[in-house]
Amino acid sequence: MSNRKSKVNLFKRYVPLGIAALLSVALFAGCSNNANNEPPAVNKGEATNSPATSEPAKGEKVSYRIGDVINPEQVNNFNPYLKTGNYRPLFDYVYDALYYFNPVKGELINRLAADSGTWSEDQKTFTVKLNTAAKWHDGEAFTADDVAYTFQALKDHAVLDSYQLWSDTRLSSVTASGSDTVVFQLNSPFPSLKNYLTTVYIVPKHLFEKEDPATFLNKTPIGTGAFKFRNINESAILLDANTDFFLGAPQITELVLQRFKDSPAITLALQKGEIQGTTGAIAMPSLPKLLENKDNKLQQFPGLSTYAVIINNDKPGLNDAAVRKAIQQAVNREEVVEKGEMGAATLGNPGFLSQGFGSLVDESLTSDPSLQFSIEQASKTLENAGYAKNGKGIYEKDGVKLSFVYYMAANAPAQNKEGAMITDWLKQAGIETTIKMVTWPELTSLAMSGDYDLIQNGITVPPDPQAALEVFHSKMTAPIGENSPGLNWARFRDEQVDGWLDEAASANAEQRAELYKKVQGRVAELAPIVTLYSTGKTPYSETAFTNYDTNVPATSVISLAKVTKK
Repeated sequence: MSNRKSKVNLFKRYVPLGIAALLSVALFAGCSNNANNEPPAVNKGEATNSPATSEPAKGEKVSYRIGDVINPEQVNNFNPYLKTGNYRPLFDYVYDALYYFNPVKGELINRLAADSGTWSEDQKTFTVKLNTAAKWHDGEAFTADDVAYTFQALKDHAVLDSYQLWSDTRLSSVTASGSDTVVFQLNSPFPSLKNYLTTVYIVPKHLFEKEDPATFLNKTPIGTGAFKFRNINESAILLDANTDFFLGAPQITELVLQRFKDSPAITLALQKGEIQGTTGAIAMPSLPKLLENKDNKLQQFPGLSTYAVIINNDKPGLNDAAVRKAIQQAVNREEVVEKGEMGAATLGNPGFLSQGFGSLVDESLTSDPSLQFSIEQASKTLENAGYAKNGKGIYEKDGVKLSFVYYMAANAPAQNKEGAMITDWLKQAGIETTIKMVTWPELTSLAMSGDYDLIQNGITVPPDPQAALEVFHSKMTAPIGENSPGLNWARFRDEQVDGWLDEAASANAEQRAELYKKVQGRVAELAPIVTLYSTGKTPYSETAFTNYDTNVPATSVISLAKVTKK
């Protein structure tokens, strides 16, 4: 069977390069930004061995602090297989996947993979060479057996396989070929495979095989990453630089993940120089004040997180497409971006697919008259469906009153401002809501179990349009009371959407593009969610540190391996 070099992944083909923008004080005062113009540390899948900067003096402690909201319920485990009970940004610093998706450039970067991989002629076998310089933090050798074990655990514990990688049309086997090669065998062509590989952190077989990966708390995580776990306390998660890191030792000696209760406290700490960056958390109303200091930057790029009003399609009233359409029409998304996000977000696509996916996005939906903000149109939609206002001005039909609980994150100023705006518009449209504040982890738990009416939350997808749109595939959901196996928290089910997505999974690029636009149109029409905006942003400071690599997110592990103290 002949091999040929892996085709450029579908996502990369459709994403224009240079889409990142650095928003600095120039946003508000006309000053220029200081974007780093150095070439990326790793570009287009080619690995690099070490950063081109000097190492700190022997014995010198160089501590870099990142601030984020890290609640007690997010440190119950450090198991990258588990979707709840942990602080997921930690895993990027401690573990590695085969490939890293760079949202700034829309490309894949080699991590544990030493090459871009090769496809067989029939597109059903994908072979990856590994970087044999990698080793586990406990000194054990990293081998292909670790990769094979990691994927086999997903098959053996289906609850962990969030993206349904193991199926009759996807993976059939993952095997080690010697110590430095992994072979992915597919049941059918699955051109998105490589993009999905960015979502799976490789775990050490010699530790996880002694445990049940579905319940293992992994309190002392051992990875191959640039930073080693030291300990955790009430104020921070402490990591040490991995001086043996196979892609080059970081130039900082310690990474402190500082724990905060809310985004205003994070923003104030960044403003005062008590932390040097965040993974994205920031109080948007405080952004102008923060950026008055020319050393403070906001890196913005099309992200994989789409914020939305997620509608429980299984709840009475909300199971009516007319009601969901009215909710969609009653939300002024432009005003949410302008006033809630201070303009530092990308207006959401009614068909869900993020603008970062380039020409695959159905741009016609943004001008569709039926999808525009109009309280009057929302009321007409309900009345045409047989709803009438009661004495309190709330629409109802057949004894079902349009009155719902609206969940959003507590201590999140921008989210709270946006939620207040949205619920006020719904009230004007004759839809009653009761706001309930919960923590971010509680929002995710409610969404997974379906124990909610309306939730304002983000949905973060893998870097692949198929994976993004499979948020709406019926295989990715479950009845209320059961945790959804995927990200279809809306409990949306539609035979046409399922059929188009199933067909697209193995179709060629041209066919997939056409099918994806059909799915987007159907999602916009049936409104299982109301997309608000997509966002990817990294606030950081150059007051005490320099040499950030802004060809990737500035506080990503790739960039932090290069930063040096001034």
